[in-house]
Amino acid sequence: MDRAEDALVDLLDALKAAKQSNVNPEGTKEAMALQRKAQWRVDFINAENSMGFHAPQESARVLGEAIDYARQGQIKVLGSK
Repeated sequence: MDRAEDALVDLLDALKAAKQSNVNPEGTKEAMALQRKAQWRVDFINAENSMGFHAPQESARVLGEAIDYARQGQIKVLGSK
């Protein structure tokens, strides 16, 4: 959960920096869509509130997706500069 949240914060920081640098909003559109996907998965596991006690493998899979989406978003932001 911590690694997924860290990846999300890194993506949000990259999006904020891009916005402050007046990067074309079209360049960050895909990154923002990936941020929503990652955020939804982190929120889902967080709301489930057992940190995967009942289904640890599924929780790990969902959090792995969140990390992947967040890092893909960072790459999109870096590519839009």
